Amino acid sequence: MRFALVALTIASSIGAPSLAFSFPNLSDQLIWVWLICLFALFVLFVSDLVRRRWKQLAIFLTIWAFVLLPFYGNEVSFRWLYVEAFRIHISPLEEYLSRCKLVEFVENGVNQKVGVCERHGEPGNITRTLLYDTTGELALPPSQRTPEWTKAMVRFSPGFYFTKTEGHADHLLGHFYVVDVSLEKADGAADDY
Repeated sequence: MRFALVALTIASSIGAPSLAFSFPNLSDQLIWVWLICLFALFVLFVSDLVRRRWKQLAIFLTIWAFVLLPFYGNEVSFRWLYVEAFRIHISPLEEYLSRCKLVEFVENGVNQKVGVCERHGEPGNITRTLLYDTTGELALPPSQRTPEWTKAMVRFSPGFYFTKTEGHADHLLGHFYVVDVSLEKADGAADDY
Protein backbone atom coordinates (compact mmCIF):
# COMPACT_ATOMS: atom_id res chain seq x y z
CA MET A 1 0.00 0.00 0.00
CA ARG A 2 2.85 2.40 0.78
CA PHE A 3 4.42 1.88 -2.61
CA ALA A 4 1.07 2.44 -4.32
CA LEU A 5 0.70 5.70 -2.39
CA VAL A 6 4.21 6.77 -3.37
CA ALA A 7 3.55 5.86 -7.00
CA LEU A 8 0.27 7.83 -6.97
CA THR A 9 2.03 10.83 -5.42
CA ILE A 10 4.76 10.81 -8.06
CA ALA A 11 2.30 10.19 -10.90
CA SER A 12 0.06 13.07 -9.81
CA SER A 13 3.02 15.44 -9.40
CA ILE A 14 4.14 14.64 -12.95
CA GLY A 15 0.64 14.42 -14.41
CA ALA A 16 -0.55 17.83 -13.18
CA PRO A 17 1.89 19.94 -15.25
CA SER A 18 1.77 17.47 -18.15
CA LEU A 19 -1.99 17.86 -18.54
CA ALA A 20 -2.24 21.58 -17.69
CA PHE A 21 -3.14 22.58 -21.25
CA SER A 22 -4.78 19.57 -22.84
CA PHE A 23 -6.95 18.68 -19.81
CA PRO A 24 -6.85 21.63 -17.36
CA ASN A 25 -9.67 20.31 -15.13
CA LEU A 26 -7.98 16.94 -14.73
CA SER A 27 -4.71 18.74 -14.00
CA ASP A 28 -6.39 20.68 -11.17
CA GLN A 29 -7.81 17.45 -9.75
CA LEU A 30 -4.38 15.83 -9.85
CA ILE A 31 -3.03 18.68 -7.73
CA TRP A 32 -5.63 17.80 -5.09
CA VAL A 33 -4.72 14.11 -5.35
CA TRP A 34 -1.08 15.09 -4.87
CA LEU A 35 -1.90 17.14 -1.74
CA ILE A 36 -3.98 14.30 -0.24
CA CYS A 37 -1.16 11.86 -0.95
CA LEU A 38 1.32 14.22 0.73
CA PHE A 39 -0.83 14.26 3.85
CA ALA A 40 -1.11 10.45 3.84
CA LEU A 41 2.66 10.11 3.38
CA PHE A 42 3.22 12.50 6.27
CA VAL A 43 0.95 10.42 8.52
CA LEU A 44 2.86 7.25 7.56
CA PHE A 45 6.16 9.04 8.13
CA VAL A 46 5.12 10.12 11.66
CA SER A 47 3.85 6.60 12.36
CA ASP A 48 7.22 5.12 11.36
CA LEU A 49 9.02 7.74 13.42
CA VAL A 50 6.99 6.89 16.53
CA ARG A 51 7.52 3.15 15.98
CA ARG A 52 11.23 3.72 15.26
CA ARG A 53 11.27 1.96 11.93
CA TRP A 54 14.59 3.41 10.80
CA LYS A 55 14.84 1.63 7.45
CA GLN A 56 11.40 2.80 6.38
CA LEU A 57 12.21 6.30 7.61
CA ALA A 58 15.32 6.37 5.44
CA ILE A 59 13.25 5.29 2.43
CA PHE A 60 10.62 7.96 3.21
CA LEU A 61 13.25 10.69 3.47
CA THR A 62 14.52 9.76 0.02
CA ILE A 63 10.98 9.81 -1.34
CA TRP A 64 10.28 13.20 0.31
CA ALA A 65 13.24 14.69 -1.56
CA PHE A 66 11.45 14.01 -4.86
CA VAL A 67 7.83 14.40 -3.79
CA LEU A 68 8.40 17.85 -2.28
CA LEU A 69 10.29 19.09 -5.35
CA PRO A 70 7.62 21.70 -6.24
CA PHE A 71 8.16 23.35 -2.84
CA TYR A 72 11.88 23.94 -3.42
CA GLY A 73 11.17 26.99 -5.58
CA ASN A 74 9.65 27.86 -8.92
CA GLU A 75 12.84 27.29 -10.88
CA VAL A 76 13.43 23.78 -9.52
CA SER A 77 9.89 22.52 -9.98
CA PHE A 78 8.37 20.86 -13.01
CA ARG A 79 8.37 24.08 -15.07
CA TRP A 80 10.21 22.34 -17.91
CA LEU A 81 7.49 19.69 -18.05
CA TYR A 82 4.80 22.40 -18.09
CA VAL A 83 6.53 24.12 -21.04
CA GLU A 84 6.98 20.86 -22.94
CA ALA A 85 3.29 20.03 -22.41
CA PHE A 86 2.48 23.43 -23.89
CA ARG A 87 4.80 22.79 -26.86
CA ILE A 88 2.92 19.56 -27.59
CA HIS A 89 -0.45 21.27 -27.05
CA ILE A 90 0.21 23.97 -29.69
CA SER A 91 1.53 21.59 -32.29
CA PRO A 92 1.17 22.09 -35.22
CA LEU A 93 1.73 25.79 -34.61
CA GLU A 94 -0.04 27.16 -37.69
CA GLU A 95 -3.20 25.21 -36.89
CA TYR A 96 -3.13 26.36 -33.27
CA LEU A 97 -2.62 30.02 -34.25
CA SER A 98 -5.58 29.79 -36.64
CA ARG A 99 -7.82 29.24 -33.59
CA CYS A 100 -6.44 32.29 -31.77
CA LYS A 101 -8.18 35.67 -31.82
CA LEU A 102 -5.31 37.79 -33.18
CA VAL A 103 -5.08 41.48 -33.99
CA GLU A 104 -2.49 42.64 -36.50
CA PHE A 105 -0.92 46.08 -36.23
CA VAL A 106 2.13 47.95 -37.49
CA GLU A 107 4.76 49.08 -35.02
CA ASN A 108 7.87 50.93 -36.22
CA GLY A 109 7.18 49.72 -39.77
CA VAL A 110 7.00 46.04 -38.75
CA ASN A 111 3.83 43.92 -38.82
CA GLN A 112 3.06 42.55 -35.37
CA LYS A 113 0.33 40.40 -33.81
CA VAL A 114 -1.21 40.17 -30.35
CA GLY A 115 -4.17 38.21 -29.14
CA VAL A 116 -5.87 35.67 -26.94
CA CYS A 117 -5.58 31.99 -27.77
CA GLU A 118 -7.25 30.23 -24.84
CA ARG A 119 -8.90 30.84 -21.49
CA HIS A 120 -9.35 28.31 -18.72
CA GLY A 121 -11.05 28.73 -15.37
CA GLU A 122 -8.82 27.91 -12.42
CA PRO A 123 -9.67 27.31 -8.77
CA GLY A 124 -10.11 30.49 -6.75
CA ASN A 125 -11.98 32.58 -9.35
CA ILE A 126 -8.94 32.89 -11.58
CA THR A 127 -8.96 32.79 -15.36
CA ARG A 128 -5.77 31.54 -17.00
CA THR A 129 -5.36 33.32 -20.33
CA LEU A 130 -2.90 32.21 -23.01
CA LEU A 131 -1.76 35.19 -25.06
CA TYR A 132 0.27 35.57 -28.22
CA ASP A 133 2.51 38.66 -28.52
CA THR A 134 5.13 38.96 -31.25
CA THR A 135 6.53 42.16 -29.68
CA GLY A 136 7.10 40.80 -26.19
CA GLU A 137 5.69 44.03 -24.74
CA LEU A 138 3.30 42.10 -22.50
CA ALA A 139 6.26 41.32 -20.26
CA LEU A 140 7.52 44.93 -20.23
CA PRO A 141 6.54 47.70 -17.81
CA PRO A 142 3.62 49.85 -19.07
CA SER A 143 5.94 52.81 -19.64
CA GLN A 144 7.85 50.81 -22.29
CA ARG A 145 4.79 49.66 -24.21
CA THR A 146 4.03 51.46 -27.45
CA PRO A 147 0.71 53.18 -28.18
CA GLU A 148 0.20 50.83 -31.16
CA TRP A 149 0.56 47.78 -28.95
CA THR A 150 -1.72 49.24 -26.28
CA LYS A 151 -4.39 50.08 -28.86
CA ALA A 152 -4.31 46.50 -30.19
CA MET A 153 -4.20 44.82 -26.77
CA VAL A 154 -6.98 46.86 -25.18
CA ARG A 155 -9.43 45.02 -27.46
CA PHE A 156 -9.15 41.97 -25.22
CA SER A 157 -10.83 41.75 -21.85
CA PRO A 158 -9.62 42.74 -19.33
CA GLY A 159 -7.93 45.36 -21.48
CA PHE A 160 -6.97 47.61 -18.59
CA TYR A 161 -5.28 44.74 -16.76
CA PHE A 162 -3.31 43.62 -19.83
CA THR A 163 -2.16 47.12 -20.79
CA LYS A 164 -1.75 49.06 -17.53
CA THR A 165 -0.30 46.52 -15.08
CA GLU A 166 3.03 44.73 -15.01
CA GLY A 167 4.63 41.63 -13.60
CA HIS A 168 1.69 39.37 -14.40
CA ALA A 169 2.81 37.83 -17.70
CA ASP A 170 4.68 34.55 -17.51
CA HIS A 171 6.63 33.74 -20.68
CA LEU A 172 5.94 30.19 -21.83
CA LEU A 173 7.55 29.63 -25.19
CA GLY A 174 8.32 31.72 -28.26
CA HIS A 175 5.69 34.47 -28.48
CA PHE A 176 3.32 32.82 -26.00
CA TYR A 177 2.57 34.10 -22.51
CA VAL A 178 0.23 33.01 -19.75
CA VAL A 179 -1.58 35.51 -17.53
CA ASP A 180 -3.67 34.58 -14.51
CA VAL A 181 -6.42 37.14 -13.93
CA SER A 182 -8.52 37.08 -10.78
CA LEU A 183 -12.13 38.24 -10.97
CA GLU A 184 -11.26 41.16 -8.68
CA LYS A 185 -8.71 42.48 -11.19
CA ALA A 186 -10.88 42.11 -14.29
CA ASP A 187 -12.10 45.48 -15.49
CA GLY A 188 -15.45 44.18 -16.73
CA ALA A 189 -14.82 45.25 -20.33
CA ALA A 190 -16.78 43.38 -22.94
CA ASP A 191 -14.94 40.34 -24.15
CA ASP A 192 -14.89 39.98 -27.89
CA TYR A 193 -13.05 36.66 -27.75
